[in-house]
Amino acid sequence: MSEPLFEPIPIAYRGLLADQHFVDAQQFGRSLIGTTKLANSICHELFWENITHDPRSYHIRFCVGPSRENGLLQEIFAISNSGQLPLYSPILITVAKKFIELSIKAVIDRVLSKKESNNAVDRIHELAMAHNEFGKQVHEGHMRDKAWLQRMITTMARENRASIRQLPDPVGRTVNHMQIGEASVATVIDEPAAEVLRSPDMLSLGEKEEYVVRIHGVFKTNGACRVEILNAPKKKIVSGKIADDELLKPGNIYTRALNEGLTLRVVAQPTMKDRKINRLFITQGEIVDRQLV
Repeated sequence: MSEPLFEPIPIAYRGLLADQHFVDAQQFGRSLIGTTKLANSICHELFWENITHDPRSYHIRFCVGPSRENGLLQEIFAISNSGQLPLYSPILITVAKKFIELSIKAVIDRVLSKKESNNAVDRIHELAMAHNEFGKQVHEGHMRDKAWLQRMITTMARENRASIRQLPDPVGRTVNHMQIGEASVATVIDEPAAEVLRSPDMLSLGEKEEYVVRIHGVFKTNGACRVEILNAPKKKIVSGKIADDELLKPGNIYTRALNEGLTLRVVAQPTMKDRKINRLFITQGEIVDRQLV
């Protein structure tokens, strides 16, 4: 009977239906497929020093275990798929889980064009330096070279782009966000990040900041809206999404601002296309004095 090679990697879904331990079945299936494809590719690179998304070459495959409660928590287990007694280097077994979790984070940060993408690479480098045998022997010592690690992550992101589009499928639809890996190294994917990861276009994730806006339309059922940005160099109307629980309350500031033509100061995170705002995800807002605009 096959035994897992190392401790499982958790995948947690939170918010909306996940808080009642539900998620749309098709979205959930696509998400697990995308996540395990990415994990399989990274694991194969670690053990066999070859970056590919072709499952025919995998000697280790990730299998999903029973669902756990606490929102909705899955665990994926690395199982030898070769049909032979696995004789892997002990150092690879020791570092595998953390390496895969950090690499998933680095790959997703790279696709999102996040400034923090180098942080995950730095932590992979620290992992190699902390385990002398791993740093010296694996990939002929390249794990000690940050430039080599950056190229490896870039190649992984390109090779696994289709899988990454599947990975966040339920986010913003039947769950609020998902988390891959243990808390100390976790990749958290919320709705703005999910839009970038799913998109066939070249989107990137902007920084969360304050905007002064006027609401031109809002659907209370799903938070979709049109907002006019008033503090931009040129006033513009963009698509938005209100992800603030305040929207569900009677007489909330968003529907009031729409009905009365009021101005709002909001905290929001944009997704970007060609350096222009594609959509604005609003998480917090307050009514401001008209004279401030």
